[in-house]
Amino acid sequence: MASHPMRPPLPVRFFLPGESDLERLARIDPDREPAEFRRGERAWMLQTYLRLRAAGFPCELVDRIPRDGLLFFHSKHERAVRRGFPRGGAPILIGARADNREALAAEFEVVQNGAFARAGRRFWIPNWPQPGLVARDPARATTVRRVAYKGFLSNLDPAFRSPAWESFLAQRGIEWVVDAREYEAEATDRAALDWADFAAVDLIVAVRKPERKTEFSKPATKLVNAWLAGVPALLGPEYAYRELRRSELDYLEVDSVAAAERAVDRILADPLLYRRMVEHGHERAREFDAAALVARWIALAGAELPALAAEPRRSGRRRWPLALRRAAHLVERWVDRRPPR
Repeated sequence: MASHPMRPPLPVRFFLPGESDLERLARIDPDREPAEFRRGERAWMLQTYLRLRAAGFPCELVDRIPRDGLLFFHSKHERAVRRGFPRGGAPILIGARADNREALAAEFEVVQNGAFARAGRRFWIPNWPQPGLVARDPARATTVRRVAYKGFLSNLDPAFRSPAWESFLAQRGIEWVVDAREYEAEATDRAALDWADFAAVDLIVAVRKPERKTEFSKPATKLVNAWLAGVPALLGPEYAYRELRRSELDYLEVDSVAAAERAVDRILADPLLYRRMVEHGHERAREFDAAALVARWIALAGAELPALAAEPRRSGRRRWPLALRRAAHLVERWVDRRPPR
């Protein structure tokens, strides 16, 4: 294991309650066992712990609330944090919001989209890309023979499950692959999913049915995965994608089956566009690959948060009961006039 030159001034811990065997989880290699991370709580807490530790950054995986130090937790576990908070303890709580609402018990937050970032309180770190990703076979060149969606069925516009869309592709000699299942929490049939394998995928499609509740909350992970895999993407009009977009070489935006059909025909007619999108994606991926995100996490946990937490006004509030802290955050949100969406 490589050693990291900076030891954090405070202990850094990642909270993962409700697991039967933390010792086993701590031995996982994310890129060899990607199926272990399809739950958001593990994708954020367990994977972050594993990747930081592999980089030589001192940190721990815990299922109990410590009395001090930095404690990262997933927003879905806020109730477990409140329930297990030690009497007289003063850990610095950092919530990872993911797709969920603000963790009001948290003193700081990690958010996956820049729309929610706020200096000194909320820090934008994108979600991890697909662990164990297998890139597209470069021998496929600019041919388009397989178009795929990878994700949960509820996140795909039903129009793209219609015979008309599949027939359109078939007429052009293209196979439509839906690498998806309905989301059923722990009961989801994950063994039937192959989200990491892009070896024989030539184009990615990811378009949701328009819903206000997902307009800002979802991450840009499908775009980053496409860049890393060397696969051009047709994506819906979502904030997370647009936030990263610099030109149409990043992805082609489509809001309907008709728009997707036009985009497919355009790509088929212009092999140079396909090649340029792949090359451009490889360049953009460097900003969001695992190594880049490890550096961002280390900077946050090892320097930024300890410095902010040492401010007198923050250290004083840390002695308040959690209920009072949550109330103070609600008041701050109202005064700030920038409520989270």
